[in-house]
Amino acid sequence: MLKIEKSVSELRKTLEEMTEIVISTMDTIRICIKNENFEKLEYVFQQDRQIDILEKKIDQQAVALLALINPMASDLRFVFSVIKLNSDLERIGDECKNVAKELKNLVPPIPDELKNLSDKVYEMVKNAISALLNQDSNLAKEIILKDDEVDELEYFIQKKYPTSLGIAFAAKALERIADHTTNISENVVFATEGIDIRHENSIMNRLKKEPK
Repeated sequence: MLKIEKSVSELRKTLEEMTEIVISTMDTIRICIKNENFEKLEYVFQQDRQIDILEKKIDQQAVALLALINPMASDLRFVFSVIKLNSDLERIGDECKNVAKELKNLVPPIPDELKNLSDKVYEMVKNAISALLNQDSNLAKEIILKDDEVDELEYFIQKKYPTSLGIAFAAKALERIADHTTNISENVVFATEGIDIRHENSIMNRLKKEPK
């Protein structure tokens, strides 16, 4: 049992390390857009490489943990949850890198709508990771409902700036980051409550039934 507990602890520690880097990377993107200063974008590329390394490490730790004899049911749920969300965390890093690539070629001023979008997505990332680490299903459900706001704003940007490919591609990458935070949040709800809410109507109906 001690070996299993140690392995779970090590996996959790690696996961926390990865989530810290993901939040920091997204925050760098947000600040660069807000301040219209792209000098720190190289940090994003460096952190993306570190995220890739940690993704592989988490996979290896998770597989090793599954191979142990008679792990507790709660430990199994944790491991399967980590395996599912590991890919989403790595993809957030990839999309941050894609935003950084587009920003390097943009000439200020940056549209306020893109600044607003980056703020919204950063909050989603930060809160999704908080929900993950604290297994907070209520916070996770709030994040899922925020995804529509991001989709609408991204669509508005695409329509308003049809000739600026850099702005359009950056907005699309930010929207994809929001999608991955939604996946993480859905996984948190499933892990804590055992319900599948991968469809918007399901979560809306569930929220309406909950006591206020």
